[in-house]
Amino acid sequence: MKAEQPTGPSKPPTVSPAIDGILAAFQRHALVGLGDKHSLAQELDFYGALVRDPRFAQEVRNIVVEFGGAAHQDIIDRYVAGDPVPYTELRKVWTDVVGWVPTVQGLGYINFYAQVRAANLTLPPDKRIRVWLGEPEIDWSKIKTREDWQRVAAFRDTHAAQVIMRGILEKHHKALVIYGTGHFGAPMESLEQTQRWTADMNKKLGIETPLQFGVQTLVEQKFPKAFFLVIPYDGFHDPSCAKTFEKNKQSWPVPALVSPVRGSSLETELQMCRYEPLPTGAPPGDLTEAEARQMADKADLHNKGLTADALLYLGPAERLTRTPINPQMYLDQDYRDEVSRHNQILTGQPLGQTAPQNLLVASRPWR
Repeated sequence: MKAEQPTGPSKPPTVSPAIDGILAAFQRHALVGLGDKHSLAQELDFYGALVRDPRFAQEVRNIVVEFGGAAHQDIIDRYVAGDPVPYTELRKVWTDVVGWVPTVQGLGYINFYAQVRAANLTLPPDKRIRVWLGEPEIDWSKIKTREDWQRVAAFRDTHAAQVIMRGILEKHHKALVIYGTGHFGAPMESLEQTQRWTADMNKKLGIETPLQFGVQTLVEQKFPKAFFLVIPYDGFHDPSCAKTFEKNKQSWPVPALVSPVRGSSLETELQMCRYEPLPTGAPPGDLTEAEARQMADKADLHNKGLTADALLYLGPAERLTRTPINPQMYLDQDYRDEVSRHNQILTGQPLGQTAPQNLLVASRPWR
């Protein structure tokens, strides 16, 4: 998906309280995709506020998440319904995941399930919110090598797309889809272009796993325009650029949903700053410098929100924080040993001695 270039004077976007804006988007789309900037505390807080709003259960009722493994759908179903679930059983939901290295560690993700449970306790059984776990089933006791893991990881996006299509869209339901920003959209305008481009890049980078094309791209091949995509603003590489962007945003509610991006003055503003610096040094794999820059530019457009339908504004970048780490990571040695084994398989290294600042209950600055 390419960001369209403005052809005339840009009009200001519409700014609304974020929950109102999200719920309004569901009037036009079956799916609202929220790009998760992994462990961004203010975004995780917003998820909780959204599901606690009574209108969410009335109008949406389904949430598909990246931070839970489908092998334990029965566990999360019981937990969010209000049933008693031992913690050592519950934590399998976010431990037995595929794509998180070494596993889901942010406390905000664990608290999110508790927020859904609390909301459901106020609702009759037939009106309760359901959380769909989007990660493919994985039995870590059988994962001994990185190759074992790759055979499962290759189908992360296709599995999530199947969950959405079969569990939500084919039943004419609606869902909030919370996934990492990189899982939405595609670098090209068509699946065919994406297949060719991704195959070439994977070959040059030495990636041998089957291709993935993004959850949104896969779903919209069968259900066109099903998604309304929202990307959160979390600053830019240059702090002074972020301050320039934010200087006339004091009147915006926090959080705010700002739409449209393309064709509005918001697009022009976002184009002025770079999300991350351009890569330096030798390109990875067999990529040329031009190809490495092309990949970086595509990621930059997406991470800034230029391929999205709306921007989620959570406040000035310097006030954003990182959610604290799950205390079980350092209080439960057996659990830590198992997570360390995952890390050994995925990176070749066990978990090191965690730095003291990473164990603080207080949140740390985002950037």
